[in-house]
Amino acid sequence: MRLQSYNAIQEVRFLLYLTAAILGFQLAIYFFYRYYYIRDESLQLNKILLSYGFFFMLTIIGILISAINRYFMSDPILKKAFYKLGYILILLSLITFLYFILIDEFSKIINITIGRIIMVLNLIQIIIILLIPSTISPIFLFCTVFTIINLIFIILFQIRLINTSTKNIKKRLILFLVGGSLSFISLDFSMYLILNIYPSEYVDIFLFSSITILIVGIIITSYGAYNFPAFYEFKWKNNLLKLLIINQKKGNCIFSTDFTKPSELKSEQLEGDFKNLFYGGITALSTILKTSTEKINKIKQGDLFIFLEHGSDILYQITYVLIAKNDLKSNQYFLNTIKEKFEAFYKEILLSIDDLKGNEVELFGSFDIIIKNIMLQ
Repeated sequence: MRLQSYNAIQEVRFLLYLTAAILGFQLAIYFFYRYYYIRDESLQLNKILLSYGFFFMLTIIGILISAINRYFMSDPILKKAFYKLGYILILLSLITFLYFILIDEFSKIINITIGRIIMVLNLIQIIIILLIPSTISPIFLFCTVFTIINLIFIILFQIRLINTSTKNIKKRLILFLVGGSLSFISLDFSMYLILNIYPSEYVDIFLFSSITILIVGIIITSYGAYNFPAFYEFKWKNNLLKLLIINQKKGNCIFSTDFTKPSELKSEQLEGDFKNLFYGGITALSTILKTSTEKINKIKQGDLFIFLEHGSDILYQITYVLIAKNDLKSNQYFLNTIKEKFEAFYKEILLSIDDLKGNEVELFGSFDIIIKNIMLQ
């Protein structure tokens, strides 16, 4: 009777591990999918999605291997090898997380040099673990203590990333922090379970606590990951000045908005310096766009940068123009997003735009709402 009860507890624990594994793999795959869905080589900050994807994938595999080892392995040599493999995979989850965040774009919020040192020390840990004869060695225990430093560094990175971000991205990153921190706690429990240093009467408690915390962490992180938007450079919105959408055939502006007045972001008639700049030079700009054998995507005009995006094949006469203070990598991506949204929203109208009569600025004025939604990132 006692043996049956013990087996039942084992089955429940293993089912919890399988549940966590399924949820964790799904989350990792979604992180990879989301990265490739919004992939743009110039938007390096989106590598944060890869860092979380690899972290959850490798952590789940490491914990699952440790669980299989605990419940199904009886050979002492295989048991030791699988414990080491599980721990190495957990270490690799931290190494890959660090690898994807140690880029120049994140240097404003973390010390990349310290991060690289920690990553190298992690690699040394793996070599040490492969060489030491037993997982109960004091050296192995020291390695697990050092791993906590990794977790602290990653959590501090997340906190600083949240403080630097705004609105929608910030809310998502807070969920990442909460879910990731719970996963880190579970990971810490799992490392010490591998060492078998918990008193035997408390092992079941730690096992249930570890896997339950991991499942909760995965669920919370999943809420943050769902439809995660493109991650532009920090403070990218402060760089934007003006957006114009031009009908080349008529040589007129059908939509424009001023980003320097975010509280009054709305479609407007061009005026002042921008009016002189674009209405005065619209013919020349249209001629360049029509006659050039190569697509022109960026023009430097004094201290400003003008980014251009051309309409799709059936809407070739439409040109999207973004004026910005600096040559940020996200400008072209942002302008391309504007193009996709504008053409999807007004496709039927744009196909017959040359036959339209009346105030086109008012006709396309409702596009302000879509721009505001894009700016909520």
